[in-house]
Amino acid sequence: MASLREIQRSFAAALRDPAVTCAVLPPANLGVYRNNGAITFREALGQTFPVLRRRVGDDYFRQLSTHYRERFPSRSGDLHWAGRDFAAFLDDYLAGSEYQWLADLARVEWACAESLVAAERVSLGVDSLAGYSSVALERLAFGLQPSLRTLSSSFPVFSVWLTNQVDNAPPVDQSQGSEQGMIRIRHDSVEVRKLDRAAFSFICALAQGATLGEAMTAAALDARALTNVLAFLFAEGLVCSLTLKSA
Repeated sequence: MASLREIQRSFAAALRDPAVTCAVLPPANLGVYRNNGAITFREALGQTFPVLRRRVGDDYFRQLSTHYRERFPSRSGDLHWAGRDFAAFLDDYLAGSEYQWLADLARVEWACAESLVAAERVSLGVDSLAGYSSVALERLAFGLQPSLRTLSSSFPVFSVWLTNQVDNAPPVDQSQGSEQGMIRIRHDSVEVRKLDRAAFSFICALAQGATLGEAMTAAALDARALTNVLAFLFAEGLVCSLTLKSA
């Protein structure tokens, strides 16, 4: 007699593949579960990637969802995580086509999904820098909000996402070229912002553990630009902690 685990595996495999038989249900009954499973998966994916779904249309999104599920079936009862590999799937599935930019759009939307379930910590004010000498400032490491995600793309995917926050949005001209930006949660809402390359490089360096001085060098910022990006970081509530690293 098959064990419960074997029966569960048989049922799960039959849900994904019509050619697989199930130990406990006849094919006619399985069809109902199989259809419901596909619809539930697709709707969960559509909630995570609403802009991508809007841009490609429901019919093509259904095709993408079907092929994606075949390669990356959900392995969790929480379908929030079903889209974890969607961008990587699109990289491969759309490689060499005029739609390959959709993979980076998926990365923006997946960053939104990750940010939504991240903690939001109490932020520091810019006055927290006042107790450090100019020499010590260069050795400060910044702890940033856990929800912060940064992304650089060869395509204008941030413009696509921002434009498509309303129905019937016009297409974005792909000749606008590369963009970079950040995604974060703020007061239970996701914020998506485009950044200029210098600010993006500086924030990425800080997020990777660089000190203020190291990040300033990495982003090639002068004193005025540094002042502006620091003002932005604190005004946006992105700084949660400061740690003085040893010389």
